[in-house]
Order: sequence, then structure tokens, then C-alpha cells
Amino acid sequence: MKEEDISRVRIMRFDPEGNPSGSFQEYSVPFDPESTIMDALYYIYTHLDGSLAFRGSCMHGWCNVCMLKVNGKVLLPCKKFMKKEMTIEPLPGYPVIRDLIVDHSVKRVPVRKRQNELKKN
Repeated sequence: MKEEDISRVRIMRFDPEGNPSGSFQEYSVPFDPESTIMDALYYIYTHLDGSLAFRGSCMHGWCNVCMLKVNGKVLLPCKKFMKKEMTIEPLPGYPVIRDLIVDHSVKRVPVRKRQNELKKN
């Protein structure tokens, strides 16, 4: 693949047993401006690293369980298109279980409030 056909994706990896402090891991993903960030995560999981842990449920922005921090902004990766350079981190303010999965049971935030947070970004 040509350089212009690649998206560089940096993902914060966290494993309480093997990598408790966390570190970034970089992946090269085929770039498609019409693919979502969630599509890029599924590509990584399917083709590059089956150990990557993330949540994706409805794929339409209804449930908000996939919410992440991407390039410094909290957003729904199922609704936002991928960029040539992406840094992906877990949702801030929640304990991280593994990689991009956070414990939502600690803070029960109403869906409407989460949607208002997204509108700010």
C-alpha cells in the first residue's frame, strides 16, 4: 500500500496483569475516508491484533457504549469517520478494565447527558 492509503492509529493498550501502567501501540490501517473509526478498530482486531479489547454494540450511535477519546475529543467511533492520524484512548473519568474498555458501572451517566457531552465536541 502507498503511504497515502494508510492511516496511522495509535491505541492506548492496558492489561491489568501484563501492562498495568498502559502504553501506546501503533497500527497501520488501510485509509478510507468513508470508513468509521469503529471500522478501523474492527480491522485491527480482525487482521492485525485479535487481543485488542473494545466495545461496539449498536453501531448506530444509540447506546453510547463505544464512546472513546480520539485525538483529544470524546466521541462515538461508530459515527465518526477515520482520519489519517488517530490517537485512541479509553473514555476519560472511568476505570479502565482492559485496553479501550472502561467500567461504566462506577458512574451511571444518563444517555442524554452523554449525548450533550458529545455535542460539545
